[in-house]
Amino acid sequence: MAGHGRRWSLPDLEAAVRWCEERNRQGITCSISPPGEYVQDRDAAWEAASGCRAAVRAVEAHALDASVALKLSALGAVFDRDGCTAHLGRIMDEAKRRGVRVEIDMEGRNLVDFTLAATGRMAGEGHRLTLAVQAYLQRTADDLRAMEAAGIRPRLVKGAYLGDTRNFGLIQRQFHDPDLVAWLTAHAESRNLVEFGFLMGLADLTKRAMADEGWKVLEYVPYGRRRSIYEARRAQYLNRLRDLGRSPLP
Repeated sequence: MAGHGRRWSLPDLEAAVRWCEERNRQGITCSISPPGEYVQDRDAAWEAASGCRAAVRAVEAHALDASVALKLSALGAVFDRDGCTAHLGRIMDEAKRRGVRVEIDMEGRNLVDFTLAATGRMAGEGHRLTLAVQAYLQRTADDLRAMEAAGIRPRLVKGAYLGDTRNFGLIQRQFHDPDLVAWLTAHAESRNLVEFGFLMGLADLTKRAMADEGWKVLEYVPYGRRRSIYEARRAQYLNRLRDLGRSPLP
């Protein structure tokens, strides 16, 4: 797994495929994430949608144990929601034909309602997909119930966008990685009921150990040229932990 110069992301789809193949050999599934978020024009949205479809084709072609994760802001959600929904529909149609799983990332609060509506529409059209929801939004408990009713698979994440609080103590009570992992591994009735997702660049020892113990483990793998915003959020997270005297999982 060595030889990649960047901690948080990979340069292109080819590198992401190689990375995922190695993770799969270790018993870890992947969610590969094409580049782009908060694009501002139709050409950029079209490019991002094309990248998502290319990722779907690569997952099938290489028989990867992987899903494709995408952000609706990359498909134009901030300026053309009808166009974004059309892009998403084409991606979901291709994924369904090829038997590839799709995950949708939840972004800032201004996109929550649209993301839920777009995901619900896809589920209503017979598509199977996962939606990440932010643990520190106060509305999330209600959103999870609505997702269950719609047949949308949830992934509960801590998130790095602005939520309803910046109080670290409250966020930790809602979703603190080491405490939550310890509690779930001690109390889960079955190892098939929960999947533990981790970011590329964090908790590598924990991922391998949990996979070796038979837990379902997923790694989020971003790639592409436009990852500066994403990488800045990761660095901010580590700086915040360091300021508080805390550490991420090993």
